[in-house]
Amino acid sequence: MYRPGRPRRRAIPLNLIVDDRPAAVFGGGRVGLRKVRGLLDAGAAVTLVCPACVPELETLAAEKAIRRLKRKFRAGDCAGKLVAFACTDDKHVNRAILEDARKAHVPCCCADMNWADGDFTTPATARVGDVSIAVSTGGQNCVAARDVRNEILEHFAARKTLELYVVGTSDACLPGRKRAPFHLPGEARARFGAWVRELKGVREFAVLNTCHRVEVVLVAANDASADAAARLAGFDRLEAREWYRLKGFDAFRHLVRVASGLDSSLLGEFHVVSQVKDAFAEAAAAHWSGPALAYACAETLRVSKAVRHAVEGLVKVSEIDQVAARYLAVHGGLDARSRVAVVGTGVVGTGVVKALAGASVDWVWHRRRPADALSARLVPYKNLEAALAKADVVVCAADVAEPVVTPAMAKLFAGRDVLFVDLGLPRNVDSAFDEMGGVSVVDLDALKLWHRVKSGVLKKALAKADAVVRDEYKGVLPG
Repeated sequence: MYRPGRPRRRAIPLNLIVDDRPAAVFGGGRVGLRKVRGLLDAGAAVTLVCPACVPELETLAAEKAIRRLKRKFRAGDCAGKLVAFACTDDKHVNRAILEDARKAHVPCCCADMNWADGDFTTPATARVGDVSIAVSTGGQNCVAARDVRNEILEHFAARKTLELYVVGTSDACLPGRKRAPFHLPGEARARFGAWVRELKGVREFAVLNTCHRVEVVLVAANDASADAAARLAGFDRLEAREWYRLKGFDAFRHLVRVASGLDSSLLGEFHVVSQVKDAFAEAAAAHWSGPALAYACAETLRVSKAVRHAVEGLVKVSEIDQVAARYLAVHGGLDARSRVAVVGTGVVGTGVVKALAGASVDWVWHRRRPADALSARLVPYKNLEAALAKADVVVCAADVAEPVVTPAMAKLFAGRDVLFVDLGLPRNVDSAFDEMGGVSVVDLDALKLWHRVKSGVLKKALAKADAVVRDEYKGVLPG
């Protein structure tokens, strides 16, 4: 333990190559036993010098694992040795051993208060396979060094049981209206991450938060740790069928399906690849993740790319903006006189405007004014109501927490047939419009269901994807 005024010695850590070279240990007590065992583990030829010793050392001598000199220290005993350890219960004898070693130019370690005058100390050590662990406090606090070593050993022990988990919910099992409260935008995600970091048994994690899903990808020690993360996300408030906890290969296969666009109502969507990359990059930047999840992410992207090649031709790439445009082509009743208002200038909003090239489009922007109007009329957000009052079709794709089309705007649509396509999550169009006469609202879930029924190729695509995953699977964690 720490003693005030105890000398401090600076040292350089070394791995001494011993291999059959001679080493001497003086003293047959428990300290001497630890030194002998450490030398034997390293392959040294050990000579033990002591009149009496503990039974374990007697056994090692009887088995010829060590050479035993059953006597006290004599001058000259250190000559020719690679290292010497002075571990007797007499400080004067230990001092004499140290001086004898100095004369013979042999490095010596003293296991009593003479340690500060010695040539080296032995840190708290352990071996886990090919990994050596050594912790030192410069002689200040041996108990602290031992405790830190034990904590590291616990970490290595836990690594043997670490597993990849995915806990979450998605549009496959929970409709948008019920799913919206579980979404974790920016600040909420940061708070959630701070809570998950404190969970026992959770080593690394990332949060995948998209319009289709809210998932926590975990490297955790056991099912209980994954369940604790699920409770923090509030999934335990849902019915069992409304959320999932996947483990090991099943978790990896799920991530591959997600990244390849096959675990969404929009088969083949490609935006999700960048969303997966962003989620893992965010986790690394926030120090939520490390090498295990980095490996899992790299493998997910590698195998998902192979899956995309395997199902190429089966699945037509379908982003939500493309689906919205196809839906409008079939159900929108658009003609040369139709006016379309598109709210939102992100990836989805921009995609919709591109897909509606040739139509009469008012493109409503708020924080980010598009550099290229794409043949649309740019309308600042302050003029939103004016654009809505002229629109026959309104497409909303704004990244906001509250609806942008509110009940107070109902008067703008009185006596007109208006189609709303709401691509936001949470919804951009207030639910009050669902019951309003003359107005039709198609939200994400309805749009994706329409697309899914149209595609009809999911079963065949998943079979091909699973075959690829089985062939390419190399384990979900490095090791």
